Parts: sequence; C-alpha cells; structure tokens
Amino acid sequence: MVIGNGIIEAQINEMGAELTNLKRSDGQFEYIWQADAAFWGRHAPMLFPIVGKVWDGHFQVGDKSYPMSQHGFARDSRFSVLNAAGDSVALVLESDAETLKKYPFPFRIEAEYRVADCSLEVSWRVTNTGSGELFFQIGAHPGFNLPDHNPADYIHGYFRLLSEGEPVRSLIVGKLTPDGYRSDEAGLMSLDTDAMLPVTPGLFAADALVLEEHQTDCVELYDKYGNRMLSLECPCAPVWGLWSPPAKNAPFVCIEPWQGRCDAAGFTGPVSERDYIKSLAPGRTYTFAYRITI
Repeated sequence: MVIGNGIIEAQINEMGAELTNLKRSDGQFEYIWQADAAFWGRHAPMLFPIVGKVWDGHFQVGDKSYPMSQHGFARDSRFSVLNAAGDSVALVLESDAETLKKYPFPFRIEAEYRVADCSLEVSWRVTNTGSGELFFQIGAHPGFNLPDHNPADYIHGYFRLLSEGEPVRSLIVGKLTPDGYRSDEAGLMSLDTDAMLPVTPGLFAADALVLEEHQTDCVELYDKYGNRMLSLECPCAPVWGLWSPPAKNAPFVCIEPWQGRCDAAGFTGPVSERDYIKSLAPGRTYTFAYRITI
C-alpha cells in the first residue's frame, strides 16, 4: 500500500505492518533499506511483544514457560487493513488462538502511517483486550540506506543525537554478550565538538550500541559528506539501539527507538519483571509513536 502527499511517499506491507519504502516524490533516492539478505533481510520491522531476546528463548508467566523468538512475532504476522486514504493507512493485528499459545495475553495493535509535509508519522496503539494485566515491550527497527557507500571508506556517515533539542555530547553505551543478551558492562563514549558520531567499519564490531535511560529523543542521520539526510524522533522511547550487521561493513544503518530491551544474561524472573516492561490494565491503550523526517 502506497501513501503520499506530493512531497514524500511511503509503502507499507501488510506482513508485519512493515514500512518498506520511503522516498521524496520528485527524487530517486530510497531511504529505507531494501532487505538484501546478504546483510539483513528486513526493512523496518515492528518489535512486539518483546524487544531483543528473552533468556534461553523462553519467558515466564506464573508457573508456565513460553517460547519466544528474538523481537517477537508481530514482524512475521499478517495485519489486516482497517482503512486507507491517499496520505494514510491503518492496519490491525489481534490476538487469536495461535498467538495465545505462545503469548498468553489478549491484545489488539493498530498501526497507523501518515505522511505530513516531509515527515512520515507512525503510531502503534496497543490495547489490552483481556481481563488481566497485559505485559509487553514494543519498538521500531527501521534500516536506512547510506548514499554513495564505498566499503573502502573509513567514514560512511554520521549520527547526531539530540535530547530536548540540544546535542548530546557523551553517551553511556550498554554492551551485549556474544549471544545477544544484556551484559553488566557499559562504556562512556565522548563525541566531537559538533556532537557527531561517525559511522565507521568498526563502530558495530561488538553488535548494537544500546543507549538506556532516555539519553536521546531524536537521532539525525548524515551522509559521509556531512549533509543531513533525515531525523527520527521518538520522545516515548527510554531505550535506543544504533545498529548495522557486525563485521559486514554494510551500506545501511538502523536507528531503533525501543520501549524495552533484551534480557540480562541469566534472567529467569517473570515477564512482569523484565526491564522496561509495559503493563496495561484491561481495556487500556498505550501508544508508541515516532516520526521520520527526510
């Protein structure tokens, strides 16, 4: 499904309610990564009902254990179209007998995409349709192409992080274990005087850069020449990931706002005690929203 306003246009796939294309209406450059499986076979998946991995591939609800793959199942679920207009589309996914076997919480997700001026506004609304508490995490994982990518270059682009409109000049970066779980290690990363973080072949050598505790609410992406390409704003995300496949020198990066993150190594507590877990009472709705401006 294609939406547009004469300035920009976007394409959304019913599978996973995934953003697959984003362009200026008068241009040829494709902003969204085109899922080359040699590097990473997705575009911009929705992460639900978890972000990252649960320890040992299972999570605990009461006295029962349930299997859950990395980043959950929404990205591999077919959504239904609620309504579509020229500049917007809304899709929905509801729990059913199959989801309840692996995630014992009734839910409804409405995913709305709308273009306005040079921005794509994304709103994901999670509603508890059951009679008990709903526990979940949710996050976005869009990949963005780096123009004029040359594997021989040392710098392929730049990130610039903002918090309430001010540049962030130092970052506390969480680390992952080799198996992709949260470790107890973290490091301090100081940025240059322009608060720019260069995208280099070694930046993601140890996997994603994980930024917790609301260190940023907006990440800008620049090309290797220092020209601003886009910004991604998400004030509601306490955790962000910056990622590109380790050791692949890939021609894209991901900017990922998260309400949640992977388990710490060895975590065996109930799902209600996962870090950054959201809890919804019956009938209540939580909205996770972000905006991409090109």
